[in-house]
Amino acid sequence: MTDATGQPAPEAQHPSDPTGPTPSTEPDTEVATVYSSGSVSVRRSPRYWRFLVIGAVVGIIAALILTFAFPGSADYSLTQVFGFLLLVCVVVFGAIALVIGLLIDRSMARRTRIVAADRVDVHPAGTPAADAEPNGSASAEPGESGPPNPPIAEGSGRS
Repeated sequence: MTDATGQPAPEAQHPSDPTGPTPSTEPDTEVATVYSSGSVSVRRSPRYWRFLVIGAVVGIIAALILTFAFPGSADYSLTQVFGFLLLVCVVVFGAIALVIGLLIDRSMARRTRIVAADRVDVHPAGTPAADAEPNGSASAEPGESGPPNPPIAEGSGRS
């Protein structure tokens, strides 16, 4: 292709093309990048809200069954009996479901894995965070930076 002057037209680069220059909103701003490595513990964790909701639903069903399982009383209507049983059953079954969730969490804690992790901090040049070395050391070796007890990164727990 040629432009109006007969010169070859420059080809447009695709935005995801890594070979071309990347557009910058502020070309005069310098950034400082700090790299550090370490190890973190990774494990899956159950979602406790799901256990609580399942326990509450089971409690509602149990209250409904118990309401009609026994003969009625002249003192209380079926609605009142269902309300009382609903209060008790939702709390009890919700608590049981949360205890089951905690037991599952404890059993999954045995499968904790330690993995290597890289951390990249990008700050504008001249800020105290960009000028400081990671973890206060002048020369950080890979695997030596990081806290002595690595934090536990919770997994997504989605299934």
